[in-house]
Amino acid sequence: MKDPILFSLSIQAESKRLIKGLQLLLLAVNALFLIYLLLAANQFSKIVQLVAPFLMLMFFSFIWKRKEQAPLDELSRLLMILGLSFAVNWLANYYWLPGIGMIGLTFLFVQAIRPITILFSSTTIKFNTFPARTYSWKELEQVILRDAILTLNFYNNRFIQHAVNLPVHFNTAEFNQFCFSRFEQNK
Repeated sequence: MKDPILFSLSIQAESKRLIKGLQLLLLAVNALFLIYLLLAANQFSKIVQLVAPFLMLMFFSFIWKRKEQAPLDELSRLLMILGLSFAVNWLANYYWLPGIGMIGLTFLFVQAIRPITILFSSTTIKFNTFPARTYSWKELEQVILRDAILTLNFYNNRFIQHAVNLPVHFNTAEFNQFCFSRFEQNK
């Protein structure tokens, strides 16, 4: 039986502007290479072959909406779709290295802009990062939430501290009491 999640907190998003700017720059470089290949193509069939996979994936990805792991805003979603569209286009035209590179970089982009959630259950604390991190309550010395700052102190003198977005009607005292009770049970 799966351990139920009792509390869920999301880490406050830092500025994602730099990440989006880098992705936009990468997409611009891809667009320049695609334009160069289109201008160098001497046959209409080669132009169609270069553009068709890109346009098809753009069309299908706008229709298909994935809600669970989608980035927060429309610009992030558009950048992700463009990145995957360029990747499929390069792979469909036998440009393997740029295609695989774009798949990898788009995956890293999505991971970088995805909100991080901390899930608290009666046995573990799980961070939904890439890769996912799970900590047992036995590894921790103290967990406290004060002034929207979550602090996790470990027995090995390591600590994690993040500002968190508290849900509406979140009871901080109840959360801290829950954490204290976990430590009492582990003694």
